[in-house]
Amino acid sequence: MSEEKYRYTVRLGPDTERMVREAMPKDNCQSLNEFTENALRFYAGYLNTKDASEYLASVLSQVLHGTLDSFGAHVNRNLFRLSVEEAKTWNIIAGMFKVSPEQLKYVHGKAVGEVKQLGDRLTYEKVYADPCPLEYSLDLLTGEDE
Repeated sequence: MSEEKYRYTVRLGPDTERMVREAMPKDNCQSLNEFTENALRFYAGYLNTKDASEYLASVLSQVLHGTLDSFGAHVNRNLFRLSVEEAKTWNIIAGMFKVSPEQLKYVHGKAVGEVKQLGDRLTYEKVYADPCPLEYSLDLLTGEDE
């Protein structure tokens, strides 16, 4: 069943017409009529506060998704970059110090406890003040075992 349609004559200034033509692909509109109808429905819903939530929720959701996707990609890139740097450091340290599996387990437990207790306030100075007592050899640096 087809809807009855009404014809309206609309005159737009050049700036408004250009803005509409640029916005049509963003709304996936195939025609100027479709875009105009969507715009009118949105604005009428916005003006009628009881209906505004239906229209605004959709728009806000799209904006938030776009913003959060961009932010998430930025955070992921930075976490990857930092993880690579940290892995390089671990590989250098592991090559310099030979630590027994028992010592490594102890260090892991101590590190988990410190992070849980101090959260984002964990600093090198705090760890330096109470280091893990480890016995190790510096075979990579000196070529000799202790």
